[in-house]
Amino acid sequence: MKRLSRKTKIMASKKTEKLLKIAATQDIREGQSVKFEIARKDRKTEAFVIKKNGKYYSYLNLCRHWSVGLDFDDNDFFSEDKAWLVCKNHGAIYEPVTGICEGGPCGGAALYRVPVIEKEGILYADVPRIDWGEV
Repeated sequence: MKRLSRKTKIMASKKTEKLLKIAATQDIREGQSVKFEIARKDRKTEAFVIKKNGKYYSYLNLCRHWSVGLDFDDNDFFSEDKAWLVCKNHGAIYEPVTGICEGGPCGGAALYRVPVIEKEGILYADVPRIDWGEV
């Protein structure tokens, strides 16, 4: 049996600490979302995860047209038909799988992706790999 060195254990522990627990996969149904906060050095930033076509996608809750939340603080990001993510402030529509703006004032820009990892039925945000853009 191979034993982990103290250094390896500490490195593994630090890597796990950089994963932010979001929710249990069973708590996110198709076409639904869950919001969560990511602590940064200077502030907290809101993000959300969605389930679309059986897969999970996560983005910072910031419209690319103007840095405001997409929802009206109601955790409702989808269009009525669940085909698009919608900025309720400006009417911009984003493709849920890619985050690319397909209509409205955001000019084809994409939402900032938050990489997610699924482990044993739990979703985690991979904080070190977040694309913060210019936020």
